[in-house]
Amino acid sequence: MVCSLIYNLIWFFYDYRASVLVAVVETLQGYIKVYEGLSSFPEIFAPILRILFEIVEQKNMPNALRDKIKDVTELIKANIDKHHTLRRPLQMRKQKPVAIKLLNPKFEENYVKGRDYDPDRERAEMRKLKRQLKREAKGAARELRKDNYFLLEVKDKERSLLEKERTEKYGRAKAFLQEQEHAFKSGQLGKGRKRRR
Repeated sequence: MVCSLIYNLIWFFYDYRASVLVAVVETLQGYIKVYEGLSSFPEIFAPILRILFEIVEQKNMPNALRDKIKDVTELIKANIDKHHTLRRPLQMRKQKPVAIKLLNPKFEENYVKGRDYDPDRERAEMRKLKRQLKREAKGAARELRKDNYFLLEVKDKERSLLEKERTEKYGRAKAFLQEQEHAFKSGQLGKGRKRRR
């Protein structure tokens, strides 16, 4: 887009006034500053460089304008050369394919379930100790649960006995109070209504 715009402007105006060419060259300098970091800078500005060389070779060109165009062409050429030196050719990476790890199955002729056939004795011993530790932890947890259940049963029995004693005391106290009330109402205690005979 930039290339075609500059290209059209230069060819359209290079026959006309020098001031128009100066404006175009200054605009081109601005584009160069903006796009100098792009890796595609040579491809964008190489066609413009050819056109600028053709314009500089014109005979009826003011010297100030010729110098300005030469400065721009040198700037473009320097940036193109810099980008060409920084470029590296594309290369295919040579990588060895990663081999798939294959494990041959081991078959034991006299296989015994539960026995560890690992050739590394330390690793087998560690696995055995871990299994034993796990089994002991499960057994300890089971014993703790049994103890908790037993303690809960004992506490429930004690609570039920206390509850039974409390209800018995309450029942005796209530019966005693009912007897007293009955005796008071019947006149056996002295005050209260006397019996009619």
